[in-house]
Amino acid sequence: MSHLLVVTRPALVSGYRLAGVEAFAAKSAAEAQQLIAKWLDTDETGLLAVDEAFWADFDSAFLQRLAAAEHLPHMVLPGERPDGTELTGRSRIASMLRQAIGFHITFQGEQ
Repeated sequence: MSHLLVVTRPALVSGYRLAGVEAFAAKSAAEAQQLIAKWLDTDETGLLAVDEAFWADFDSAFLQRLAAAEHLPHMVLPGERPDGTELTGRSRIASMLRQAIGFHITFQGEQ
């Protein structure tokens, strides 16, 4: 593992950089996905950490591609959505389960 690559909201980039981490700003999940796709295409190596709000909006084909990339292991950084609302505990659990099993689940009483 050569380095840590963090993809997060613009407001948080400076804090990661002050900590000595390579941090990259994205204003949307699409922008973050495009940046990460470039790294996948160029075989960039390192540990990828992605803001949870972006991760939740990545399309499933991209997530499968990322999961198959052995040279760029990844983790999700807990956080809030760009509109300022926090992801609920249920949303986090559903997202983790979707990542682990490949299916989106819903809880009783949700649509």
